[in-house]
Amino acid sequence: MAPSYALKAADILLRDIMNISVPFGGKIMLGNGELPASENDEIDLPTGCISDGNLVGEIFGKHISLEDIPNLCDRMILCPQNEHSLIVNEQVLQRLPGIEKVYSSVNDIECDDGEDICNYPTEFLNSLTPSGMPPLKPNLKPGAIVMLRRNLD
Repeated sequence: MAPSYALKAADILLRDIMNISVPFGGKIMLGNGELPASENDEIDLPTGCISDGNLVGEIFGKHISLEDIPNLCDRMILCPQNEHSLIVNEQVLQRLPGIEKVYSSVNDIECDDGEDICNYPTEFLNSLTPSGMPPLKPNLKPGAIVMLRRNLD
């Protein structure tokens, strides 16, 4: 739990940022952790949270120009699984202008006895996308937003 002065500081900060005198600047709703539910235990979502099926188009528009990139940095689509995020990333990349280029990574296998090296061909290693990691062969276009990560060694 956060100390009371931390909550008070967050309240003051959000009121100043939003320039509104409502608690937490109207950005945080405090409650008992229960959302209002219907009779059959279904949660009613606001209409603004419901998509007609073209989620990428609703968030980013039909085409993305390089001038729009700074404004689009504040938009995001949360995906429950890594495979879904790869699909969304591909759809967003198709909306960017320019020629797509594939960048390859370098993979080495380290083993003590040297026998397992032949069991893991490079093609197999490049086909893997570990959870929480970017693809080993990312497709990029000019203006694509990339999150750089440090070497995990």
